[in-house]
Amino acid sequence: MEPPEVSMQKKEDFLGEYREQVLKCSKCGFCQADCPVFSATLRPAYNTRGKMLILKAVLDGSVELTEDLCGTFYLCTECQACAVSCPSGVKGSEIVEKVRKELYERGFTPSSLVGIRDGILTAGNVFTSKQEDRVEIYPQELKDKVKAGTLPEKAETLLFMGCLPSYMDMKIVPSFVHVMERSGVAFTTLGTHEICCGLPLSLMGAEVFDSHAAAVAATLRSMGVREIITPCAGCYKTFKALYPEIGHDLGMEVYHTVHYLNKLVDEERLTFHKALSQKITYHDPCDLGRACRVFDEPRNVLRQIPGVELVEMEKNRMEALCCGAGGGLAGVNPDLALEMAVARVRQALTVGAEIIVSGCPACKDNLRKGLRSLPREERGKLKIMDIVEIIAYAMG
Repeated sequence: MEPPEVSMQKKEDFLGEYREQVLKCSKCGFCQADCPVFSATLRPAYNTRGKMLILKAVLDGSVELTEDLCGTFYLCTECQACAVSCPSGVKGSEIVEKVRKELYERGFTPSSLVGIRDGILTAGNVFTSKQEDRVEIYPQELKDKVKAGTLPEKAETLLFMGCLPSYMDMKIVPSFVHVMERSGVAFTTLGTHEICCGLPLSLMGAEVFDSHAAAVAATLRSMGVREIITPCAGCYKTFKALYPEIGHDLGMEVYHTVHYLNKLVDEERLTFHKALSQKITYHDPCDLGRACRVFDEPRNVLRQIPGVELVEMEKNRMEALCCGAGGGLAGVNPDLALEMAVARVRQALTVGAEIIVSGCPACKDNLRKGLRSLPREERGKLKIMDIVEIIAYAMG
């Protein structure tokens, strides 16, 4: 890795509008108690206060941003828990994003994240997999339509599956399609033409996020749909919040599945034929919860399932504990991400939950890894499911 061409503190625009934010940090440590990375590592430099102290030292010229110090800014899930607890209003996640942009320009981005970038730009997905494989998880009838080129060209509703559900999960996409079909929703998909929303590009600070977002937004607008639904919390946040911020508003209604399921409940279009007499706890994904303030809809939907007892973990809603999969952390330090997932799973076990339900494929994936890493006698029969899976099961 080549050193920066110019010292960070000598660049007048280093941190830009976030300089004042950094200087506002009172070093109180309130954020430390809520930082999931600190909880897992007990390393002060890894929480937001530690990062602000590093940046203050860089700004006053007492330290240079070495490769090791740069690495601390990638040990963050950007879960926004620090911003919620900060009495000074310091927006830690936004500052981390700004620093990552500076580091990206100077070649300090970890190679694992660069690999993800290259996969998105060359193959259209984070796994560098074949585009034709994106539809292999589709139900057979829908897959046949994709291969025959007979998907509806025009529809009011577009289902946007996301990378992880398409390539790494066996149940989310089929369940999503099943629920929409059983509810009488007329939809279309992009099939093999769907590509990554680009969130990982934004998280690593890559300047190509803007042009990538513009291309994806143009494709989505060309479909002529009125609404888009996605089961991915990251895709939802990207379409709903990040695209408009950089001037690429989709011009359509954007729903996460939890919103749309709640809408179907209100319209009495969800019919449940199976009871589920189990204790369920809902894990709030950071991209859906703290980032977009979506808390009530998934809980309301789950309460409609006959027999369900909904229990809350100690940390929930705005204070929910991050599962460890966000912010690119799972790519940079999978062991740390796993440790954070274990902590969240144990919170569910403590309240006697038999199923953890979430609305984020990345959360589901990491929580499953955390569950599998526990001794069999500790994890018992706990299951991890996406909300569309459990709704599909109950609908029969």
